[in-house]
Amino acid sequence: MDTRLNGAVPPGLELRLDADSSIRTNSTDSRENSQCASAPSHRECSSSWPSSWIRQASLKLFKFYIFGKHSAKGLFIIFWYELSMDPRVRLSPWSPPVKNEVKLSWDEVFLTRQRRIFFIFNHCVSLLGIYYCLTGQVKIATVIWAALLGSLSLIAVTAGAHRLWSHRAYKARWPLRLAMAAFQTVAVQYSVLNWVRDHRVHHKFVDTDADPHNSRRGFFFSHIGWVLVLPHPAVQEKKSRIDTRDVESDWVVAAQYKYYLPLSVLLGYIVPTLVPWYFWSEGLWTSHIVAAQLRHVLTSHGTFLINSAAHMWGTRPYDKNIKPTENMLVSVASMGEGWHNYHHTFPWDYKNAELWDYKVNLATAWVDLFAWLGQVYERKTVSPEMVAKRARRTGDGTHPHHHHGPGVWGWNDDDVPQEDRAITRIIDNKAA
Repeated sequence: MDTRLNGAVPPGLELRLDADSSIRTNSTDSRENSQCASAPSHRECSSSWPSSWIRQASLKLFKFYIFGKHSAKGLFIIFWYELSMDPRVRLSPWSPPVKNEVKLSWDEVFLTRQRRIFFIFNHCVSLLGIYYCLTGQVKIATVIWAALLGSLSLIAVTAGAHRLWSHRAYKARWPLRLAMAAFQTVAVQYSVLNWVRDHRVHHKFVDTDADPHNSRRGFFFSHIGWVLVLPHPAVQEKKSRIDTRDVESDWVVAAQYKYYLPLSVLLGYIVPTLVPWYFWSEGLWTSHIVAAQLRHVLTSHGTFLINSAAHMWGTRPYDKNIKPTENMLVSVASMGEGWHNYHHTFPWDYKNAELWDYKVNLATAWVDLFAWLGQVYERKTVSPEMVAKRARRTGDGTHPHHHHGPGVWGWNDDDVPQEDRAITRIIDNKAA
């Protein structure tokens, strides 16, 4: 039977017919488009050509809008949401206020913007300094000068502001304290007094809202974001309770705090710039970019890694219940501050690590050198027995004495330390 008479089409043939019709339609459209392209002034094409041009222009505008939208969203994430990182700050300037929103005064906003602009400029200019070094547009003497100055400023931060003034791990005579305060100023990381106050709060309330660089808020915040935003209200509250009278009574710290702003400009930027320019005729601009700006950025990130990387990646041989870790790369970058799990377990140890040698810990070598010269005294450290005991009790198993220390079988074992016996509670003691 002829299926064309009653209108019925077999299924397979129906598909072929649809395909053939679409092919014919496409070929017809292509011929019409080619005709319009060859003769745009033809009467049949006069109405379709402007509409296609408008469609193309509209499509390009739409693509530009999407690109701008995504770019703006990226900038928004970086400069608003990422830097705020506080649930009490609204998600965007146009969002409705959230409960218990943080209220910023105009002075606070102005100071925060100042810090952000300074750090953006500082890092952008430092990229130019890296380019100068890689392309040989700076004298080797200037690079050596910048490295020497950066190393001394890092040691002044780690051995001085950190171990001496923050933790009172040793004592130093005034000539050494004066020198370390001067080089700590070169580092441009706030005054010693401010540094000590922030660091003591960090130890007392580590990785909580009261921690100025709380690592639980992410790598970006703990590394550099905390400098670019106002502190969490809990930080301000706890900071007011920290006792810094011992540091304030040091005339070296008091003098540096009083004149910190002009001193930081002079020692952190002007002197590093003028020395290469005056002594070996380095270009003034090149000298400033490499010896001042680039040096400042590199030393800052060296210490920032202690707050970020050394709270995230590494082992915890002394206390597995805290976030600080042992990280050798951080120790290299910060002159010896990467043994952070040890430090948070025994913060009064001037070595800042368990050392059989100096173990890339130049700050400890610096302290020992000046102890030999008579400028350092009363160095405090932890006995190997106490370290091994703590590692066995709370470590993550990576310490060499975690499994191999002397075990005890009970109370009458002679290996039970006397300090353990002294602090043990004996209930219902008949001898009492």
